[in-house]
Amino acid sequence: MTVVNFIYMRVYILMILLMANCTQPNKTEEIFDAPFFEIAFMPDVHFHDLFANFETDSFEGLPVTWKGEEKMAVIRTMEAQLNSTRLFNENYFAFIAALEDIAIRGIKYVALPGDFSDDGQPTHVRGLSDILNKYRDQYGISFFLTPGNHDPTRPFATESGKRDYLGEEGMRQPVFSRNHPMCLKTNQSTRNSNGNIYPESHEVTCTDDVKEMGYSGLYDLLGDHGLLSQENYLYYETPFSIPDGSDDYHLLPENRMYEVCHEGSGGEYRLPHYSHCFEVPDMSYLVEPIDGIWLLALDTNVYVPRAIDDQTTTEIGDNFYGSGNAGYNQVLTHKKHLLPWMDDIARRANEQEKMLISFSHFPATDFYNGAGPLIEEVWGENEFQMVRMPKPEATSAVASTGVRLHVAGHMHMNGLEIVKDEQTGNVLTNIQVPSLAAYVPAYKIMRTFSDLGQIEIETVVLNEVTDFDTLFPLYINEWNYLNSIDYDHIWDRDILHSKTYLEFTDWHIRELSRLRFLPGEWPEDLRELLKNSTGKHFLVASFLPVEVWHNLTWDIIRKKIDDASDQLDGYDENHNLFQNAIQKSMEAAENSGFTLQEFENWNGEILSRDFYRIRNAGELGLLHIPDSRINQYSLITKYLRKHFKFEDTNYNGSHYQSLYVVFEIMTLFSNRIPSKHVMINLDNGSVELVNK
Repeated sequence: MTVVNFIYMRVYILMILLMANCTQPNKTEEIFDAPFFEIAFMPDVHFHDLFANFETDSFEGLPVTWKGEEKMAVIRTMEAQLNSTRLFNENYFAFIAALEDIAIRGIKYVALPGDFSDDGQPTHVRGLSDILNKYRDQYGISFFLTPGNHDPTRPFATESGKRDYLGEEGMRQPVFSRNHPMCLKTNQSTRNSNGNIYPESHEVTCTDDVKEMGYSGLYDLLGDHGLLSQENYLYYETPFSIPDGSDDYHLLPENRMYEVCHEGSGGEYRLPHYSHCFEVPDMSYLVEPIDGIWLLALDTNVYVPRAIDDQTTTEIGDNFYGSGNAGYNQVLTHKKHLLPWMDDIARRANEQEKMLISFSHFPATDFYNGAGPLIEEVWGENEFQMVRMPKPEATSAVASTGVRLHVAGHMHMNGLEIVKDEQTGNVLTNIQVPSLAAYVPAYKIMRTFSDLGQIEIETVVLNEVTDFDTLFPLYINEWNYLNSIDYDHIWDRDILHSKTYLEFTDWHIRELSRLRFLPGEWPEDLRELLKNSTGKHFLVASFLPVEVWHNLTWDIIRKKIDDASDQLDGYDENHNLFQNAIQKSMEAAENSGFTLQEFENWNGEILSRDFYRIRNAGELGLLHIPDSRINQYSLITKYLRKHFKFEDTNYNGSHYQSLYVVFEIMTLFSNRIPSKHVMINLDNGSVELVNK
């Protein structure tokens, strides 16, 4: 069976299952009583303390008015934000707005599944701790954290910093830890991660407030929030505990360690040829906050030791790779001790009739709805974040433990995936929660009921966020400076006209697409295909014979379409194929309630924006895409699929095939399982829509 046929069959079966299990909108209200337990999930907060005080007088920040008083803001540049998959600044206000919303709703439990900080730096972690303590003390909210790849970027402390804080006169202000090469004047690179020349900047500020702490500092500053056992917990254990709860020794941070080697898991799993082995922390824990609820917080960070024979670095943290591309794929190879522990917990939860809710930073299932093989055809293996995709064997390993419910972040995507393990028959539900620091900004509420096989998931989108535009006057100074030096990669200042936080994050994904994704991720031939092309070109081209695509460049095809449009009244031999394609396009458009001219209302750049909107947000991405455009995308897909079948020939990278695959991938992104507000049966994986 070909890749596409497999995907079609998968989507078809999924639709049948959904239709079979969908009921009337309010059926859930008739069946279930009040929720037994409510918990909110907020991964990828990426908290950056805007009003931090560095332990140095050389950079105090920039003055800004907030809540009626002048404060000094220590922020990153807008350029940095719009070239990153996350916001660094405005998410501060979004996090507070989300916590306020939770407090109003009366929710008493909040999980932060990783990347709760901006690289685990002391100044930001202290600020996060202050906010969590405030909402705990004022509203009685209990927080449960588990680390992500941006919390301890390495298991132990490392020198760090950023080149792109915003300084005076709109210029960049580098801030680094004291022993970082930037402070030792041994690394003065002038290019950013995209290869662009940095504009001029101020002198480096040096402070250990931006040194990345590793696990130790997180225990010290955030231990009260799930990472360490607390008196009010009914039960608490770690992967290293004796399961009867009597072993306090293995609850201490210094005793929650495991061995990892360059080649794989150490300890009892270590093979004779393994090398470069280290003892590193594992923050995983199981907690029972109220009777009957078990929260399994999994530390799925995997820091693989580098194969360096002479490890003489000054910081032990430098001896490890980061964990951003690891997740469950490398839990399977380098952190094997987690799996039997998960299996044991799932068994005990079932025996004791506990509701087991697991969460970690990394997804446990496919987050692209089966589009991975098509993505690899156009973008290549391990591109387009495919390196982060859980392999089938990793998903199977998680499902086989008996853990039925898993909540994840990391991808800044909204989604829901339900898989059945072929060997055990176990059903695994993986819930992907969006980030408050990206498009679409949202968090999710989970509700459990007396029937432990049922959960409700509600997605809360942050539209209005108080004070989100507080820093806009500072960005104007930055834009004016970049404009004054004719900076080649200047961002669009219209983002500062955003009226809501949701609109601001939509601008973020749009600019991120323009400044980074399109030039950095998309093949050159595909970029050229999108350039100066409209929906009309794409629709008409879908009616051209494949031979035309093979024999002509896209520029010529586009020009002939435009020329033929002007000569519909006079058929001749040279224009016959193109006039015929235009005629068929007009009929197809009219049969679907459009005119062909309406397809000229959007172009390749808009298509790429929508591609990323739908990829990140799924059904939430439709907030910013008109129904008419979605229907036009579907129509083009229909005729591309009809006139050119992927399985007819091996993929050869032609622009026709690339265009076809882009539209097919968008279709798969659009056809994910509904996840905005649903009831999920954990036993059989059925999903019901909830309207309240």
